[in-house]
Amino acid sequence: MRLSRCIGLPVALALAGLAVTGCGGGAEAEERPARSAAPASSAPASPAPVTQKPAPPAAMLPGAAKVVRPQIAPENGEKVGVGQPLAIVFKQQKVSPELRAGIEGRLKVSTSPRVPGAWHWNESKGDTRVHFRPATYWPAGTEVTLDADLAGVKLADGTAADRDRRLSFTVGDSMVSTVDLKARRMTVVRNGTTLRTIPISGGDESKGFGTRQGVKTILAKEGRVVMDSLSIGIPRNHPDGFYGAYDYSMRETVSGEYVHAAPDNAESFGKENVSHGCIGMSTEDAKWLYGLSLKGDVVQVTGGTKPKPMDPFGNGYGDWNLTWEQWLAGSALGIRTGE
Repeated sequence: MRLSRCIGLPVALALAGLAVTGCGGGAEAEERPARSAAPASSAPASPAPVTQKPAPPAAMLPGAAKVVRPQIAPENGEKVGVGQPLAIVFKQQKVSPELRAGIEGRLKVSTSPRVPGAWHWNESKGDTRVHFRPATYWPAGTEVTLDADLAGVKLADGTAADRDRRLSFTVGDSMVSTVDLKARRMTVVRNGTTLRTIPISGGDESKGFGTRQGVKTILAKEGRVVMDSLSIGIPRNHPDGFYGAYDYSMRETVSGEYVHAAPDNAESFGKENVSHGCIGMSTEDAKWLYGLSLKGDVVQVTGGTKPKPMDPFGNGYGDWNLTWEQWLAGSALGIRTGE
């Protein structure tokens, strides 16, 4: 089987986007991409020194008829990659724009060492998301703590948040893997040092299965994943059909793009792109990469002939495809100092 696509979605991935639609997914799995999106690695750093804009008082709604518990990622105590945003999701709940500045003021992010960043609001598929990230990837080793003092804070008429939350996470080593679809190579860089260049096979653009380009992050390390063409409406006995289990699978998008071992495509590695959107490689290389990787590690994809951009929101963590200026435009208060 030359073409592979993936199914299965851990509950925790709901924080990153929508319901699974299969590897590569469809238009319904994502929002329209920003017109002038660019990788954060090319964005200018935030100015120093940083002046933090004061926050207005949050509107309170004691005894609200409806209370909403926000979902927060990453989990308390996790070690994550340098591309992992701090994500808060109000599932199936709109948050009134005029209330957002007060809410941001209740979301205190403390970092060691100090790393300025900003919140950014997004609405899609009935959910409201507010994500926090720096201007560029987190420095390796950063310790991050969120104090979300949201108990009783008004979200909309008749609706309030249900409780306060506190969590901390640590940023691990910098892992940035760049996929060149034209060269069919993945270059793995850890803490600034190139560790390995891996022959790969990406999505077959001639059949409309191109791999999404831009900056993505590892959403989950799922190990062995069953991939079934029925999940995307292709019969298993079709020339493009498939069914099988693939090892060392790491999810990049909610719709089902993975980095994984694909031994049945071995003759294509470094030569041609034949998958349904996943990045396939040898079992040896996939095992090695899996062992080094964390959720939140960066995968940047370039080189396609028919670019299909990764969305900033709605199909995983595409936050870094917005420039810093675009990111700040979606914030109610702007830069927070990280103190």
